[in-house]
Amino acid sequence: MDKIEAAGLTLTAIAILATLLFTIQNNFPAFTSPKMGWRPVSTSESTGSEAALFMWSYRSLDLIAQVFILFGATVGCLTILRQERGERRR
Repeated sequence: MDKIEAAGLTLTAIAILATLLFTIQNNFPAFTSPKMGWRPVSTSESTGSEAALFMWSYRSLDLIAQVFILFGATVGCLTILRQERGERRR
């Protein structure tokens, strides 16, 4: 194991430990039941049609986001499947 692999494993272990400590020490109220003073938000009858109108009006933003996601997935796959220099296929 070289120094870069050892440093990567060390940083990964530290990140996992920090995440676990943060999760254990902090309270996440989203996962608890609501308190007595909780009131639901009222919605109108046209909420569904307004949401659909918004989504179709800003369709170009959705397509741009999908392009970035596909590009990132492609780069990630190519990075994983690349061949190192000096490596031969078996």
